[in-house]
Amino acid sequence: MQDTLAGPTETVILDRSWPELVRLAAAGGLCVLFLFLTWEGVEQAFGRDDRAAHRIHYARGLSTSLITASAVGLVGWRQHRRREAALSAEAVQRARDAHEARRLLEVVVDATPASLVVLDRDFTVVQANRLAERVHGGPLVGQRCYGALAGRNERCRECPAGETFATAMMRVTAGTHTDPRTGEVLAVETHPLRLPDGKDYVLLVERVVTEQKKLQARLLHQEKMAAFGLLAAGVAHEMGNPLASVEAQLQLLDEARLATEDVPVVATVRQEVGRLRRILREMVDFARRRRDEATLVCVQSVVCDALRLLRHDPRMRSVRTREEFDPETPPVFMVEDHLMQVVLNLLLNALDAMPGGGTLRSEVRPAGAHVALRVHDTGIGMDRATLGHCFEPLFTTKAPGKGTGLGLSLSRDILHAVSGEIELHSAPGKGTTAVVTLPAAALDAARPGLEGHVA
Repeated sequence: MQDTLAGPTETVILDRSWPELVRLAAAGGLCVLFLFLTWEGVEQAFGRDDRAAHRIHYARGLSTSLITASAVGLVGWRQHRRREAALSAEAVQRARDAHEARRLLEVVVDATPASLVVLDRDFTVVQANRLAERVHGGPLVGQRCYGALAGRNERCRECPAGETFATAMMRVTAGTHTDPRTGEVLAVETHPLRLPDGKDYVLLVERVVTEQKKLQARLLHQEKMAAFGLLAAGVAHEMGNPLASVEAQLQLLDEARLATEDVPVVATVRQEVGRLRRILREMVDFARRRRDEATLVCVQSVVCDALRLLRHDPRMRSVRTREEFDPETPPVFMVEDHLMQVVLNLLLNALDAMPGGGTLRSEVRPAGAHVALRVHDTGIGMDRATLGHCFEPLFTTKAPGKGTGLGLSLSRDILHAVSGEIELHSAPGKGTTAVVTLPAAALDAARPGLEGHVA
């Protein structure tokens, strides 16, 4: 770096000072010539004997040497000052360029759409960009990675950074990792870094995939609901014809010709056949009701439809249901299927919380300019720690394969899209209450033609 700095700078200095050097050399030469001629005249006038001539020669040589040395020293001093000033200016400029380059690099690193964290061999964070601090909820430098990134007190069992230090190879973790404090879902890569001084580091590249995971779960849910709708319509169609035949044959029975003990049996059969027809009709209605446009929706009707759909769940046999609906509750304006998805998630969570049975209470009431839906269960409840994580994507307390951990997260996103809110109130052994608040639709300001879509 020093050789690179000195070479071109000295050339520039010499190029700039060459005319001045010529002028100084000419002036010095004239001074020496004038001095020489002056001493020559003195010698002619006073140097008649050898002793006087010797003294004059000595004085002439000494004075000429002093003047020449002074001229050379002056030139060298000026040249040194100029070179020093040029080097100083060059150093300042290069320092400024390095500072600007570093600032640009910091801006680029902070603008990178990925969380970047640099770890040393002690698994301490030595550098982190702004996205990393936002994703993990605060400053990271100086903290152990397992505490700052995963909220642990000890090193993770399968640490990708440790494997990268050991093998000096890039490592891409299988699956994803969720920060327990912010709820962000991250896909992690690790890359080895070796500085010229021989020190080894690891670069963690974390890509935020929270929204992708939510979208995948939502698409999967919609595909399941669409498949269920098609299945329901098919089952209803296949069962409708034989059921109609059975009902027709029952109509042909003459009760007057039946034995006394057979009359209540036939009545019971007719009643159950009618119940089967109602169930099939509900399945067909549910399958046909899939809409993607926002309409005026009656929250009470959606809750009733969801309860009718879930009453065939075996867990409902040991659960008592109570509905408390205020008839003055106004409708809301949203996609009906989205509201059905939210209600189903809340009801299913309530059933999961009551494995031994209990009471499931649903309330729908007006709340000022909003509509409030409350779903309360008498289940096992949640402690404060679990309650603080329940809206995080992929967080679940259910056994593997029993839940995705995305139900409440997706429900909150659906409600936020229509300016709604959801809260959970719970305590261990005291059940859980989910409170959904939605803006009430102004009927007089509703769009023309929407009145027919009220559920």
